[in-house]
Amino acid sequence: MAKIGSVQISTPVMNAACSVAKSIEDVEALSKTKVGVILVGSITVEARDGNPEPRWFVGEGYALNSFGMPNGGLEFYRTNLPEMIEIAHKADKKFALSVAGFSTAEYVSLAKLADEAKVDLLELNFGCPNVSIDGKQKPIVSFDPVSLDEIIQAVSEVTKVPLMIKVSPYSNPAELARVAEVINASGKVSAVVTANTFPNGYQTEQGEPVIASKFGGVSGSAMLPISLGQVRQFRNSLRDDIAVIGVGGVESTEDAKQYFDAGAELVQCATLIVRDGHQAMDKIVAV
Repeated sequence: MAKIGSVQISTPVMNAACSVAKSIEDVEALSKTKVGVILVGSITVEARDGNPEPRWFVGEGYALNSFGMPNGGLEFYRTNLPEMIEIAHKADKKFALSVAGFSTAEYVSLAKLADEAKVDLLELNFGCPNVSIDGKQKPIVSFDPVSLDEIIQAVSEVTKVPLMIKVSPYSNPAELARVAEVINASGKVSAVVTANTFPNGYQTEQGEPVIASKFGGVSGSAMLPISLGQVRQFRNSLRDDIAVIGVGGVESTEDAKQYFDAGAELVQCATLIVRDGHQAMDKIVAV
């Protein structure tokens, strides 16, 4: 049993925001697994096709992706969220929505949608490194504590749904501590999800980038020790009532146990299900 804010969760395992967590079909597939929470997203205000192919590469012990958050946009989810939530609840699972805005106002619009749909949990994705605007990489909110706080406060004015904040991995411990201070002081955050993919990974085959946009987020097993360190540092820095959710390289119940031992309340998985299918989530749930 785990808890995020006032929400009790039967099994401390959930999928992470990824390319196979966007549709009604994805929710139906995840409802047949043993996860305690089904998460959809990340979604944006405008519909997105995502980045050009190829945008996914599996290497030895890691993966590289630059999906660019393909999704149907706010109006698609306004229509389809009720059915998605019903599917999750009928399977005795909580439902979470992950949102990513290009401005504070967009985060607010998406939070209003989540509130109207009565989702159980709302994740603010502050860490996606794979989105470009006019050919330039979108700034990553995780590295701007002022913007991070502004968005948290604005969203909190339009919804009381427990907030999860998904952040990038921080190589500078002082930067992590500063972000933890902002989250603690906000009084609005129920959980921190750490960590998103490591930004700007690069790999070639026969001299050519394996990702069409050249750079992508590093995920998979290579992220396990990095994300475990992030969990431990956040657990030591956050108030006790703020849960820590670990994500990065979870491939087995043993990996999940390492996260729990480091101080995580729950774990998320993405690379596993993008690579092996939704049912692979059951490899993480202890029998």
